[in-house]
Amino acid sequence: MKVVKKTKNNSPWLVFLCGLLVGGIIWCVLFVFVLGDLKTVSSQLDDFSPPLTTRIYDIEGRLLAELFTENREYVELSQIPDIIKKAFIASEDQNFYHHPGIDPGGIARAAWQNLINMDIVEGASTITQQLSRNLFLSHHRTWKRKIQEIFLAFTLEKKYTKNEILEAYLNQIYFGHGAYGIKAAAQIYFGKNLEDLNLAEIAMLAGVARSPGNFSPYVDLSAAQRQQRRVLRRMKEAGFISKEELEEALATPIVLSGREKNRSPAPYFVDYLIKELQKSYNEETIFGGGLKIYTTIDLDIQKVADQALKDSGYQGAILCIEPQTGYIKTMVGGRDYDESKFNRAVQAYRQPGSAFKPFIYSAALDSGFTPSTILVDEPLVFPNGWKPQNYEKTFNGPITLREALEKSVNIIGIKLLQETGVDKVINYARKMGIKSDLRRDLSLALGTSEVNLLELTNAYCAFANRGLVPEPIAILRIENFSGETLYESQRTLRRALSEDTAYIMARLLQGVIERGTAKAARIDRPAGGKTGTTEDFIDAWFVGFTPDLVCGIYLGNDDRTPLGPRKTGGVIAAPLFSQVMKEAHQDIPVHDFTPPPGIREVKVCMRSGKLASSNCSAVTLPFKAGTEPREWCSE
Repeated sequence: MKVVKKTKNNSPWLVFLCGLLVGGIIWCVLFVFVLGDLKTVSSQLDDFSPPLTTRIYDIEGRLLAELFTENREYVELSQIPDIIKKAFIASEDQNFYHHPGIDPGGIARAAWQNLINMDIVEGASTITQQLSRNLFLSHHRTWKRKIQEIFLAFTLEKKYTKNEILEAYLNQIYFGHGAYGIKAAAQIYFGKNLEDLNLAEIAMLAGVARSPGNFSPYVDLSAAQRQQRRVLRRMKEAGFISKEELEEALATPIVLSGREKNRSPAPYFVDYLIKELQKSYNEETIFGGGLKIYTTIDLDIQKVADQALKDSGYQGAILCIEPQTGYIKTMVGGRDYDESKFNRAVQAYRQPGSAFKPFIYSAALDSGFTPSTILVDEPLVFPNGWKPQNYEKTFNGPITLREALEKSVNIIGIKLLQETGVDKVINYARKMGIKSDLRRDLSLALGTSEVNLLELTNAYCAFANRGLVPEPIAILRIENFSGETLYESQRTLRRALSEDTAYIMARLLQGVIERGTAKAARIDRPAGGKTGTTEDFIDAWFVGFTPDLVCGIYLGNDDRTPLGPRKTGGVIAAPLFSQVMKEAHQDIPVHDFTPPPGIREVKVCMRSGKLASSNCSAVTLPFKAGTEPREWCSE
């Protein structure tokens, strides 16, 4: 018998080793292609903060606008009513507080429901999985994403408590129409704070969250109501509400707030504000940092000014500044923001016409001229052939500076500029805040150098504020989302004119309203100002002031076509000033311009400028001490 020697069988070890090798290969593939990029994601969890909505407020703390890439206001879980938490848990993840990140029972239940309905009627992703997907993954349905989602869910459950996960989920979830998080959703759909929502509204929001594109009541109210009923049934099954509460919620009518209500009443100002913010903050902080920005705008005046410009039928801008502080109280940059976002208060550079003359008169008063100085209004011809004209194409002969300013006589403005010096006048304009380029020739007297409304209005603050000019301020304070102050404005005033010169100019410009080209600007209290009209009636201006507020009006077509025959600043701009300023001063006591100690008030003849006799038509004018008239009028 042949004996065959048995050899040792190594096959179990080979199988084991092969298994290890294959398993290792599978794990490596899984790690490289599925889990490898989760290492970076995992390290970001502690530092993650979702974009938050920045809110802008007016000077009274009223909401002016919201800036966001994702409209979200973060709310802590303790501030979210329990019934809201229960609605989302019932709707999305009834075992939320018991599973480790995924819910095997939920997966089995969803599979069974989908099988008996022969359709995908229920998902199996837990709240933790949904948060993982929303934070870090795409929404494309692939095996790779699903495996990543599961591993991320485990990671989240290991690093954070259930309540922290639920808080993040309720603040991160997208509800459609730009609303992220439960607080923004409550406002977008119902215009309510969280604590004011009723059960019917809460259930609808929980239903919307499943698929905002399909279940938003703004998109499909019937679908939204079906989802609402589903959520209410799930809440009843979970024992969160009673049968009576379910029936009461189903009978409660749904009243939507409407999506168009968030339009800012000051869109041109908001655009201006964003440009100011961009000097110090990046886009991510401005539109996603959850800042609270308190501004100088007064919504009451803003609304009046906006409506006044709309009703006028003209294109243009209205700007109001508080002269003591520089606070921009009103900025209307155009007749219709939807029609044009071009901000004519700051971006339109146009000729101011005679609204530039106060700079010339201010320099002249410091060069030996007085309100009673007589100059001759007569034809002028310059060597280059230039023959300037007055608006009325007539000449007045001898005329006082007071009357020449009230009538806006071009020839006298040119003569004053010539005698005072172009460079000196430009220097005065610069001190008062005109930053635009200014022509160094006599046409400067006619306002041929283009400026914008903001700089011109701010410059007139010198007349209202005893010669002091503020730096324009739009932002009072900026806080971060935690309420910590990041920025607080500092008022800056600079001396542009002496108190004496500023007071005299205020009185002379008051005469423009009382007797001159701006009678339509009267507001039943002391006020001064100056009209401006450019050649062919292309631009119309009025910039005026009280001791409490300066208001500039600019009207003009963007294509520089004429406004129409005889559409002067006194005819179409001055009435808007009156309309806005009357409303703006309703709650402000009447204040007059206060003369400094160095001023002498003297009654003079309106025609000759000399001391008034009993036969004269007289007016009381201010003079610097020692410059007042000494001669009596003999007329």
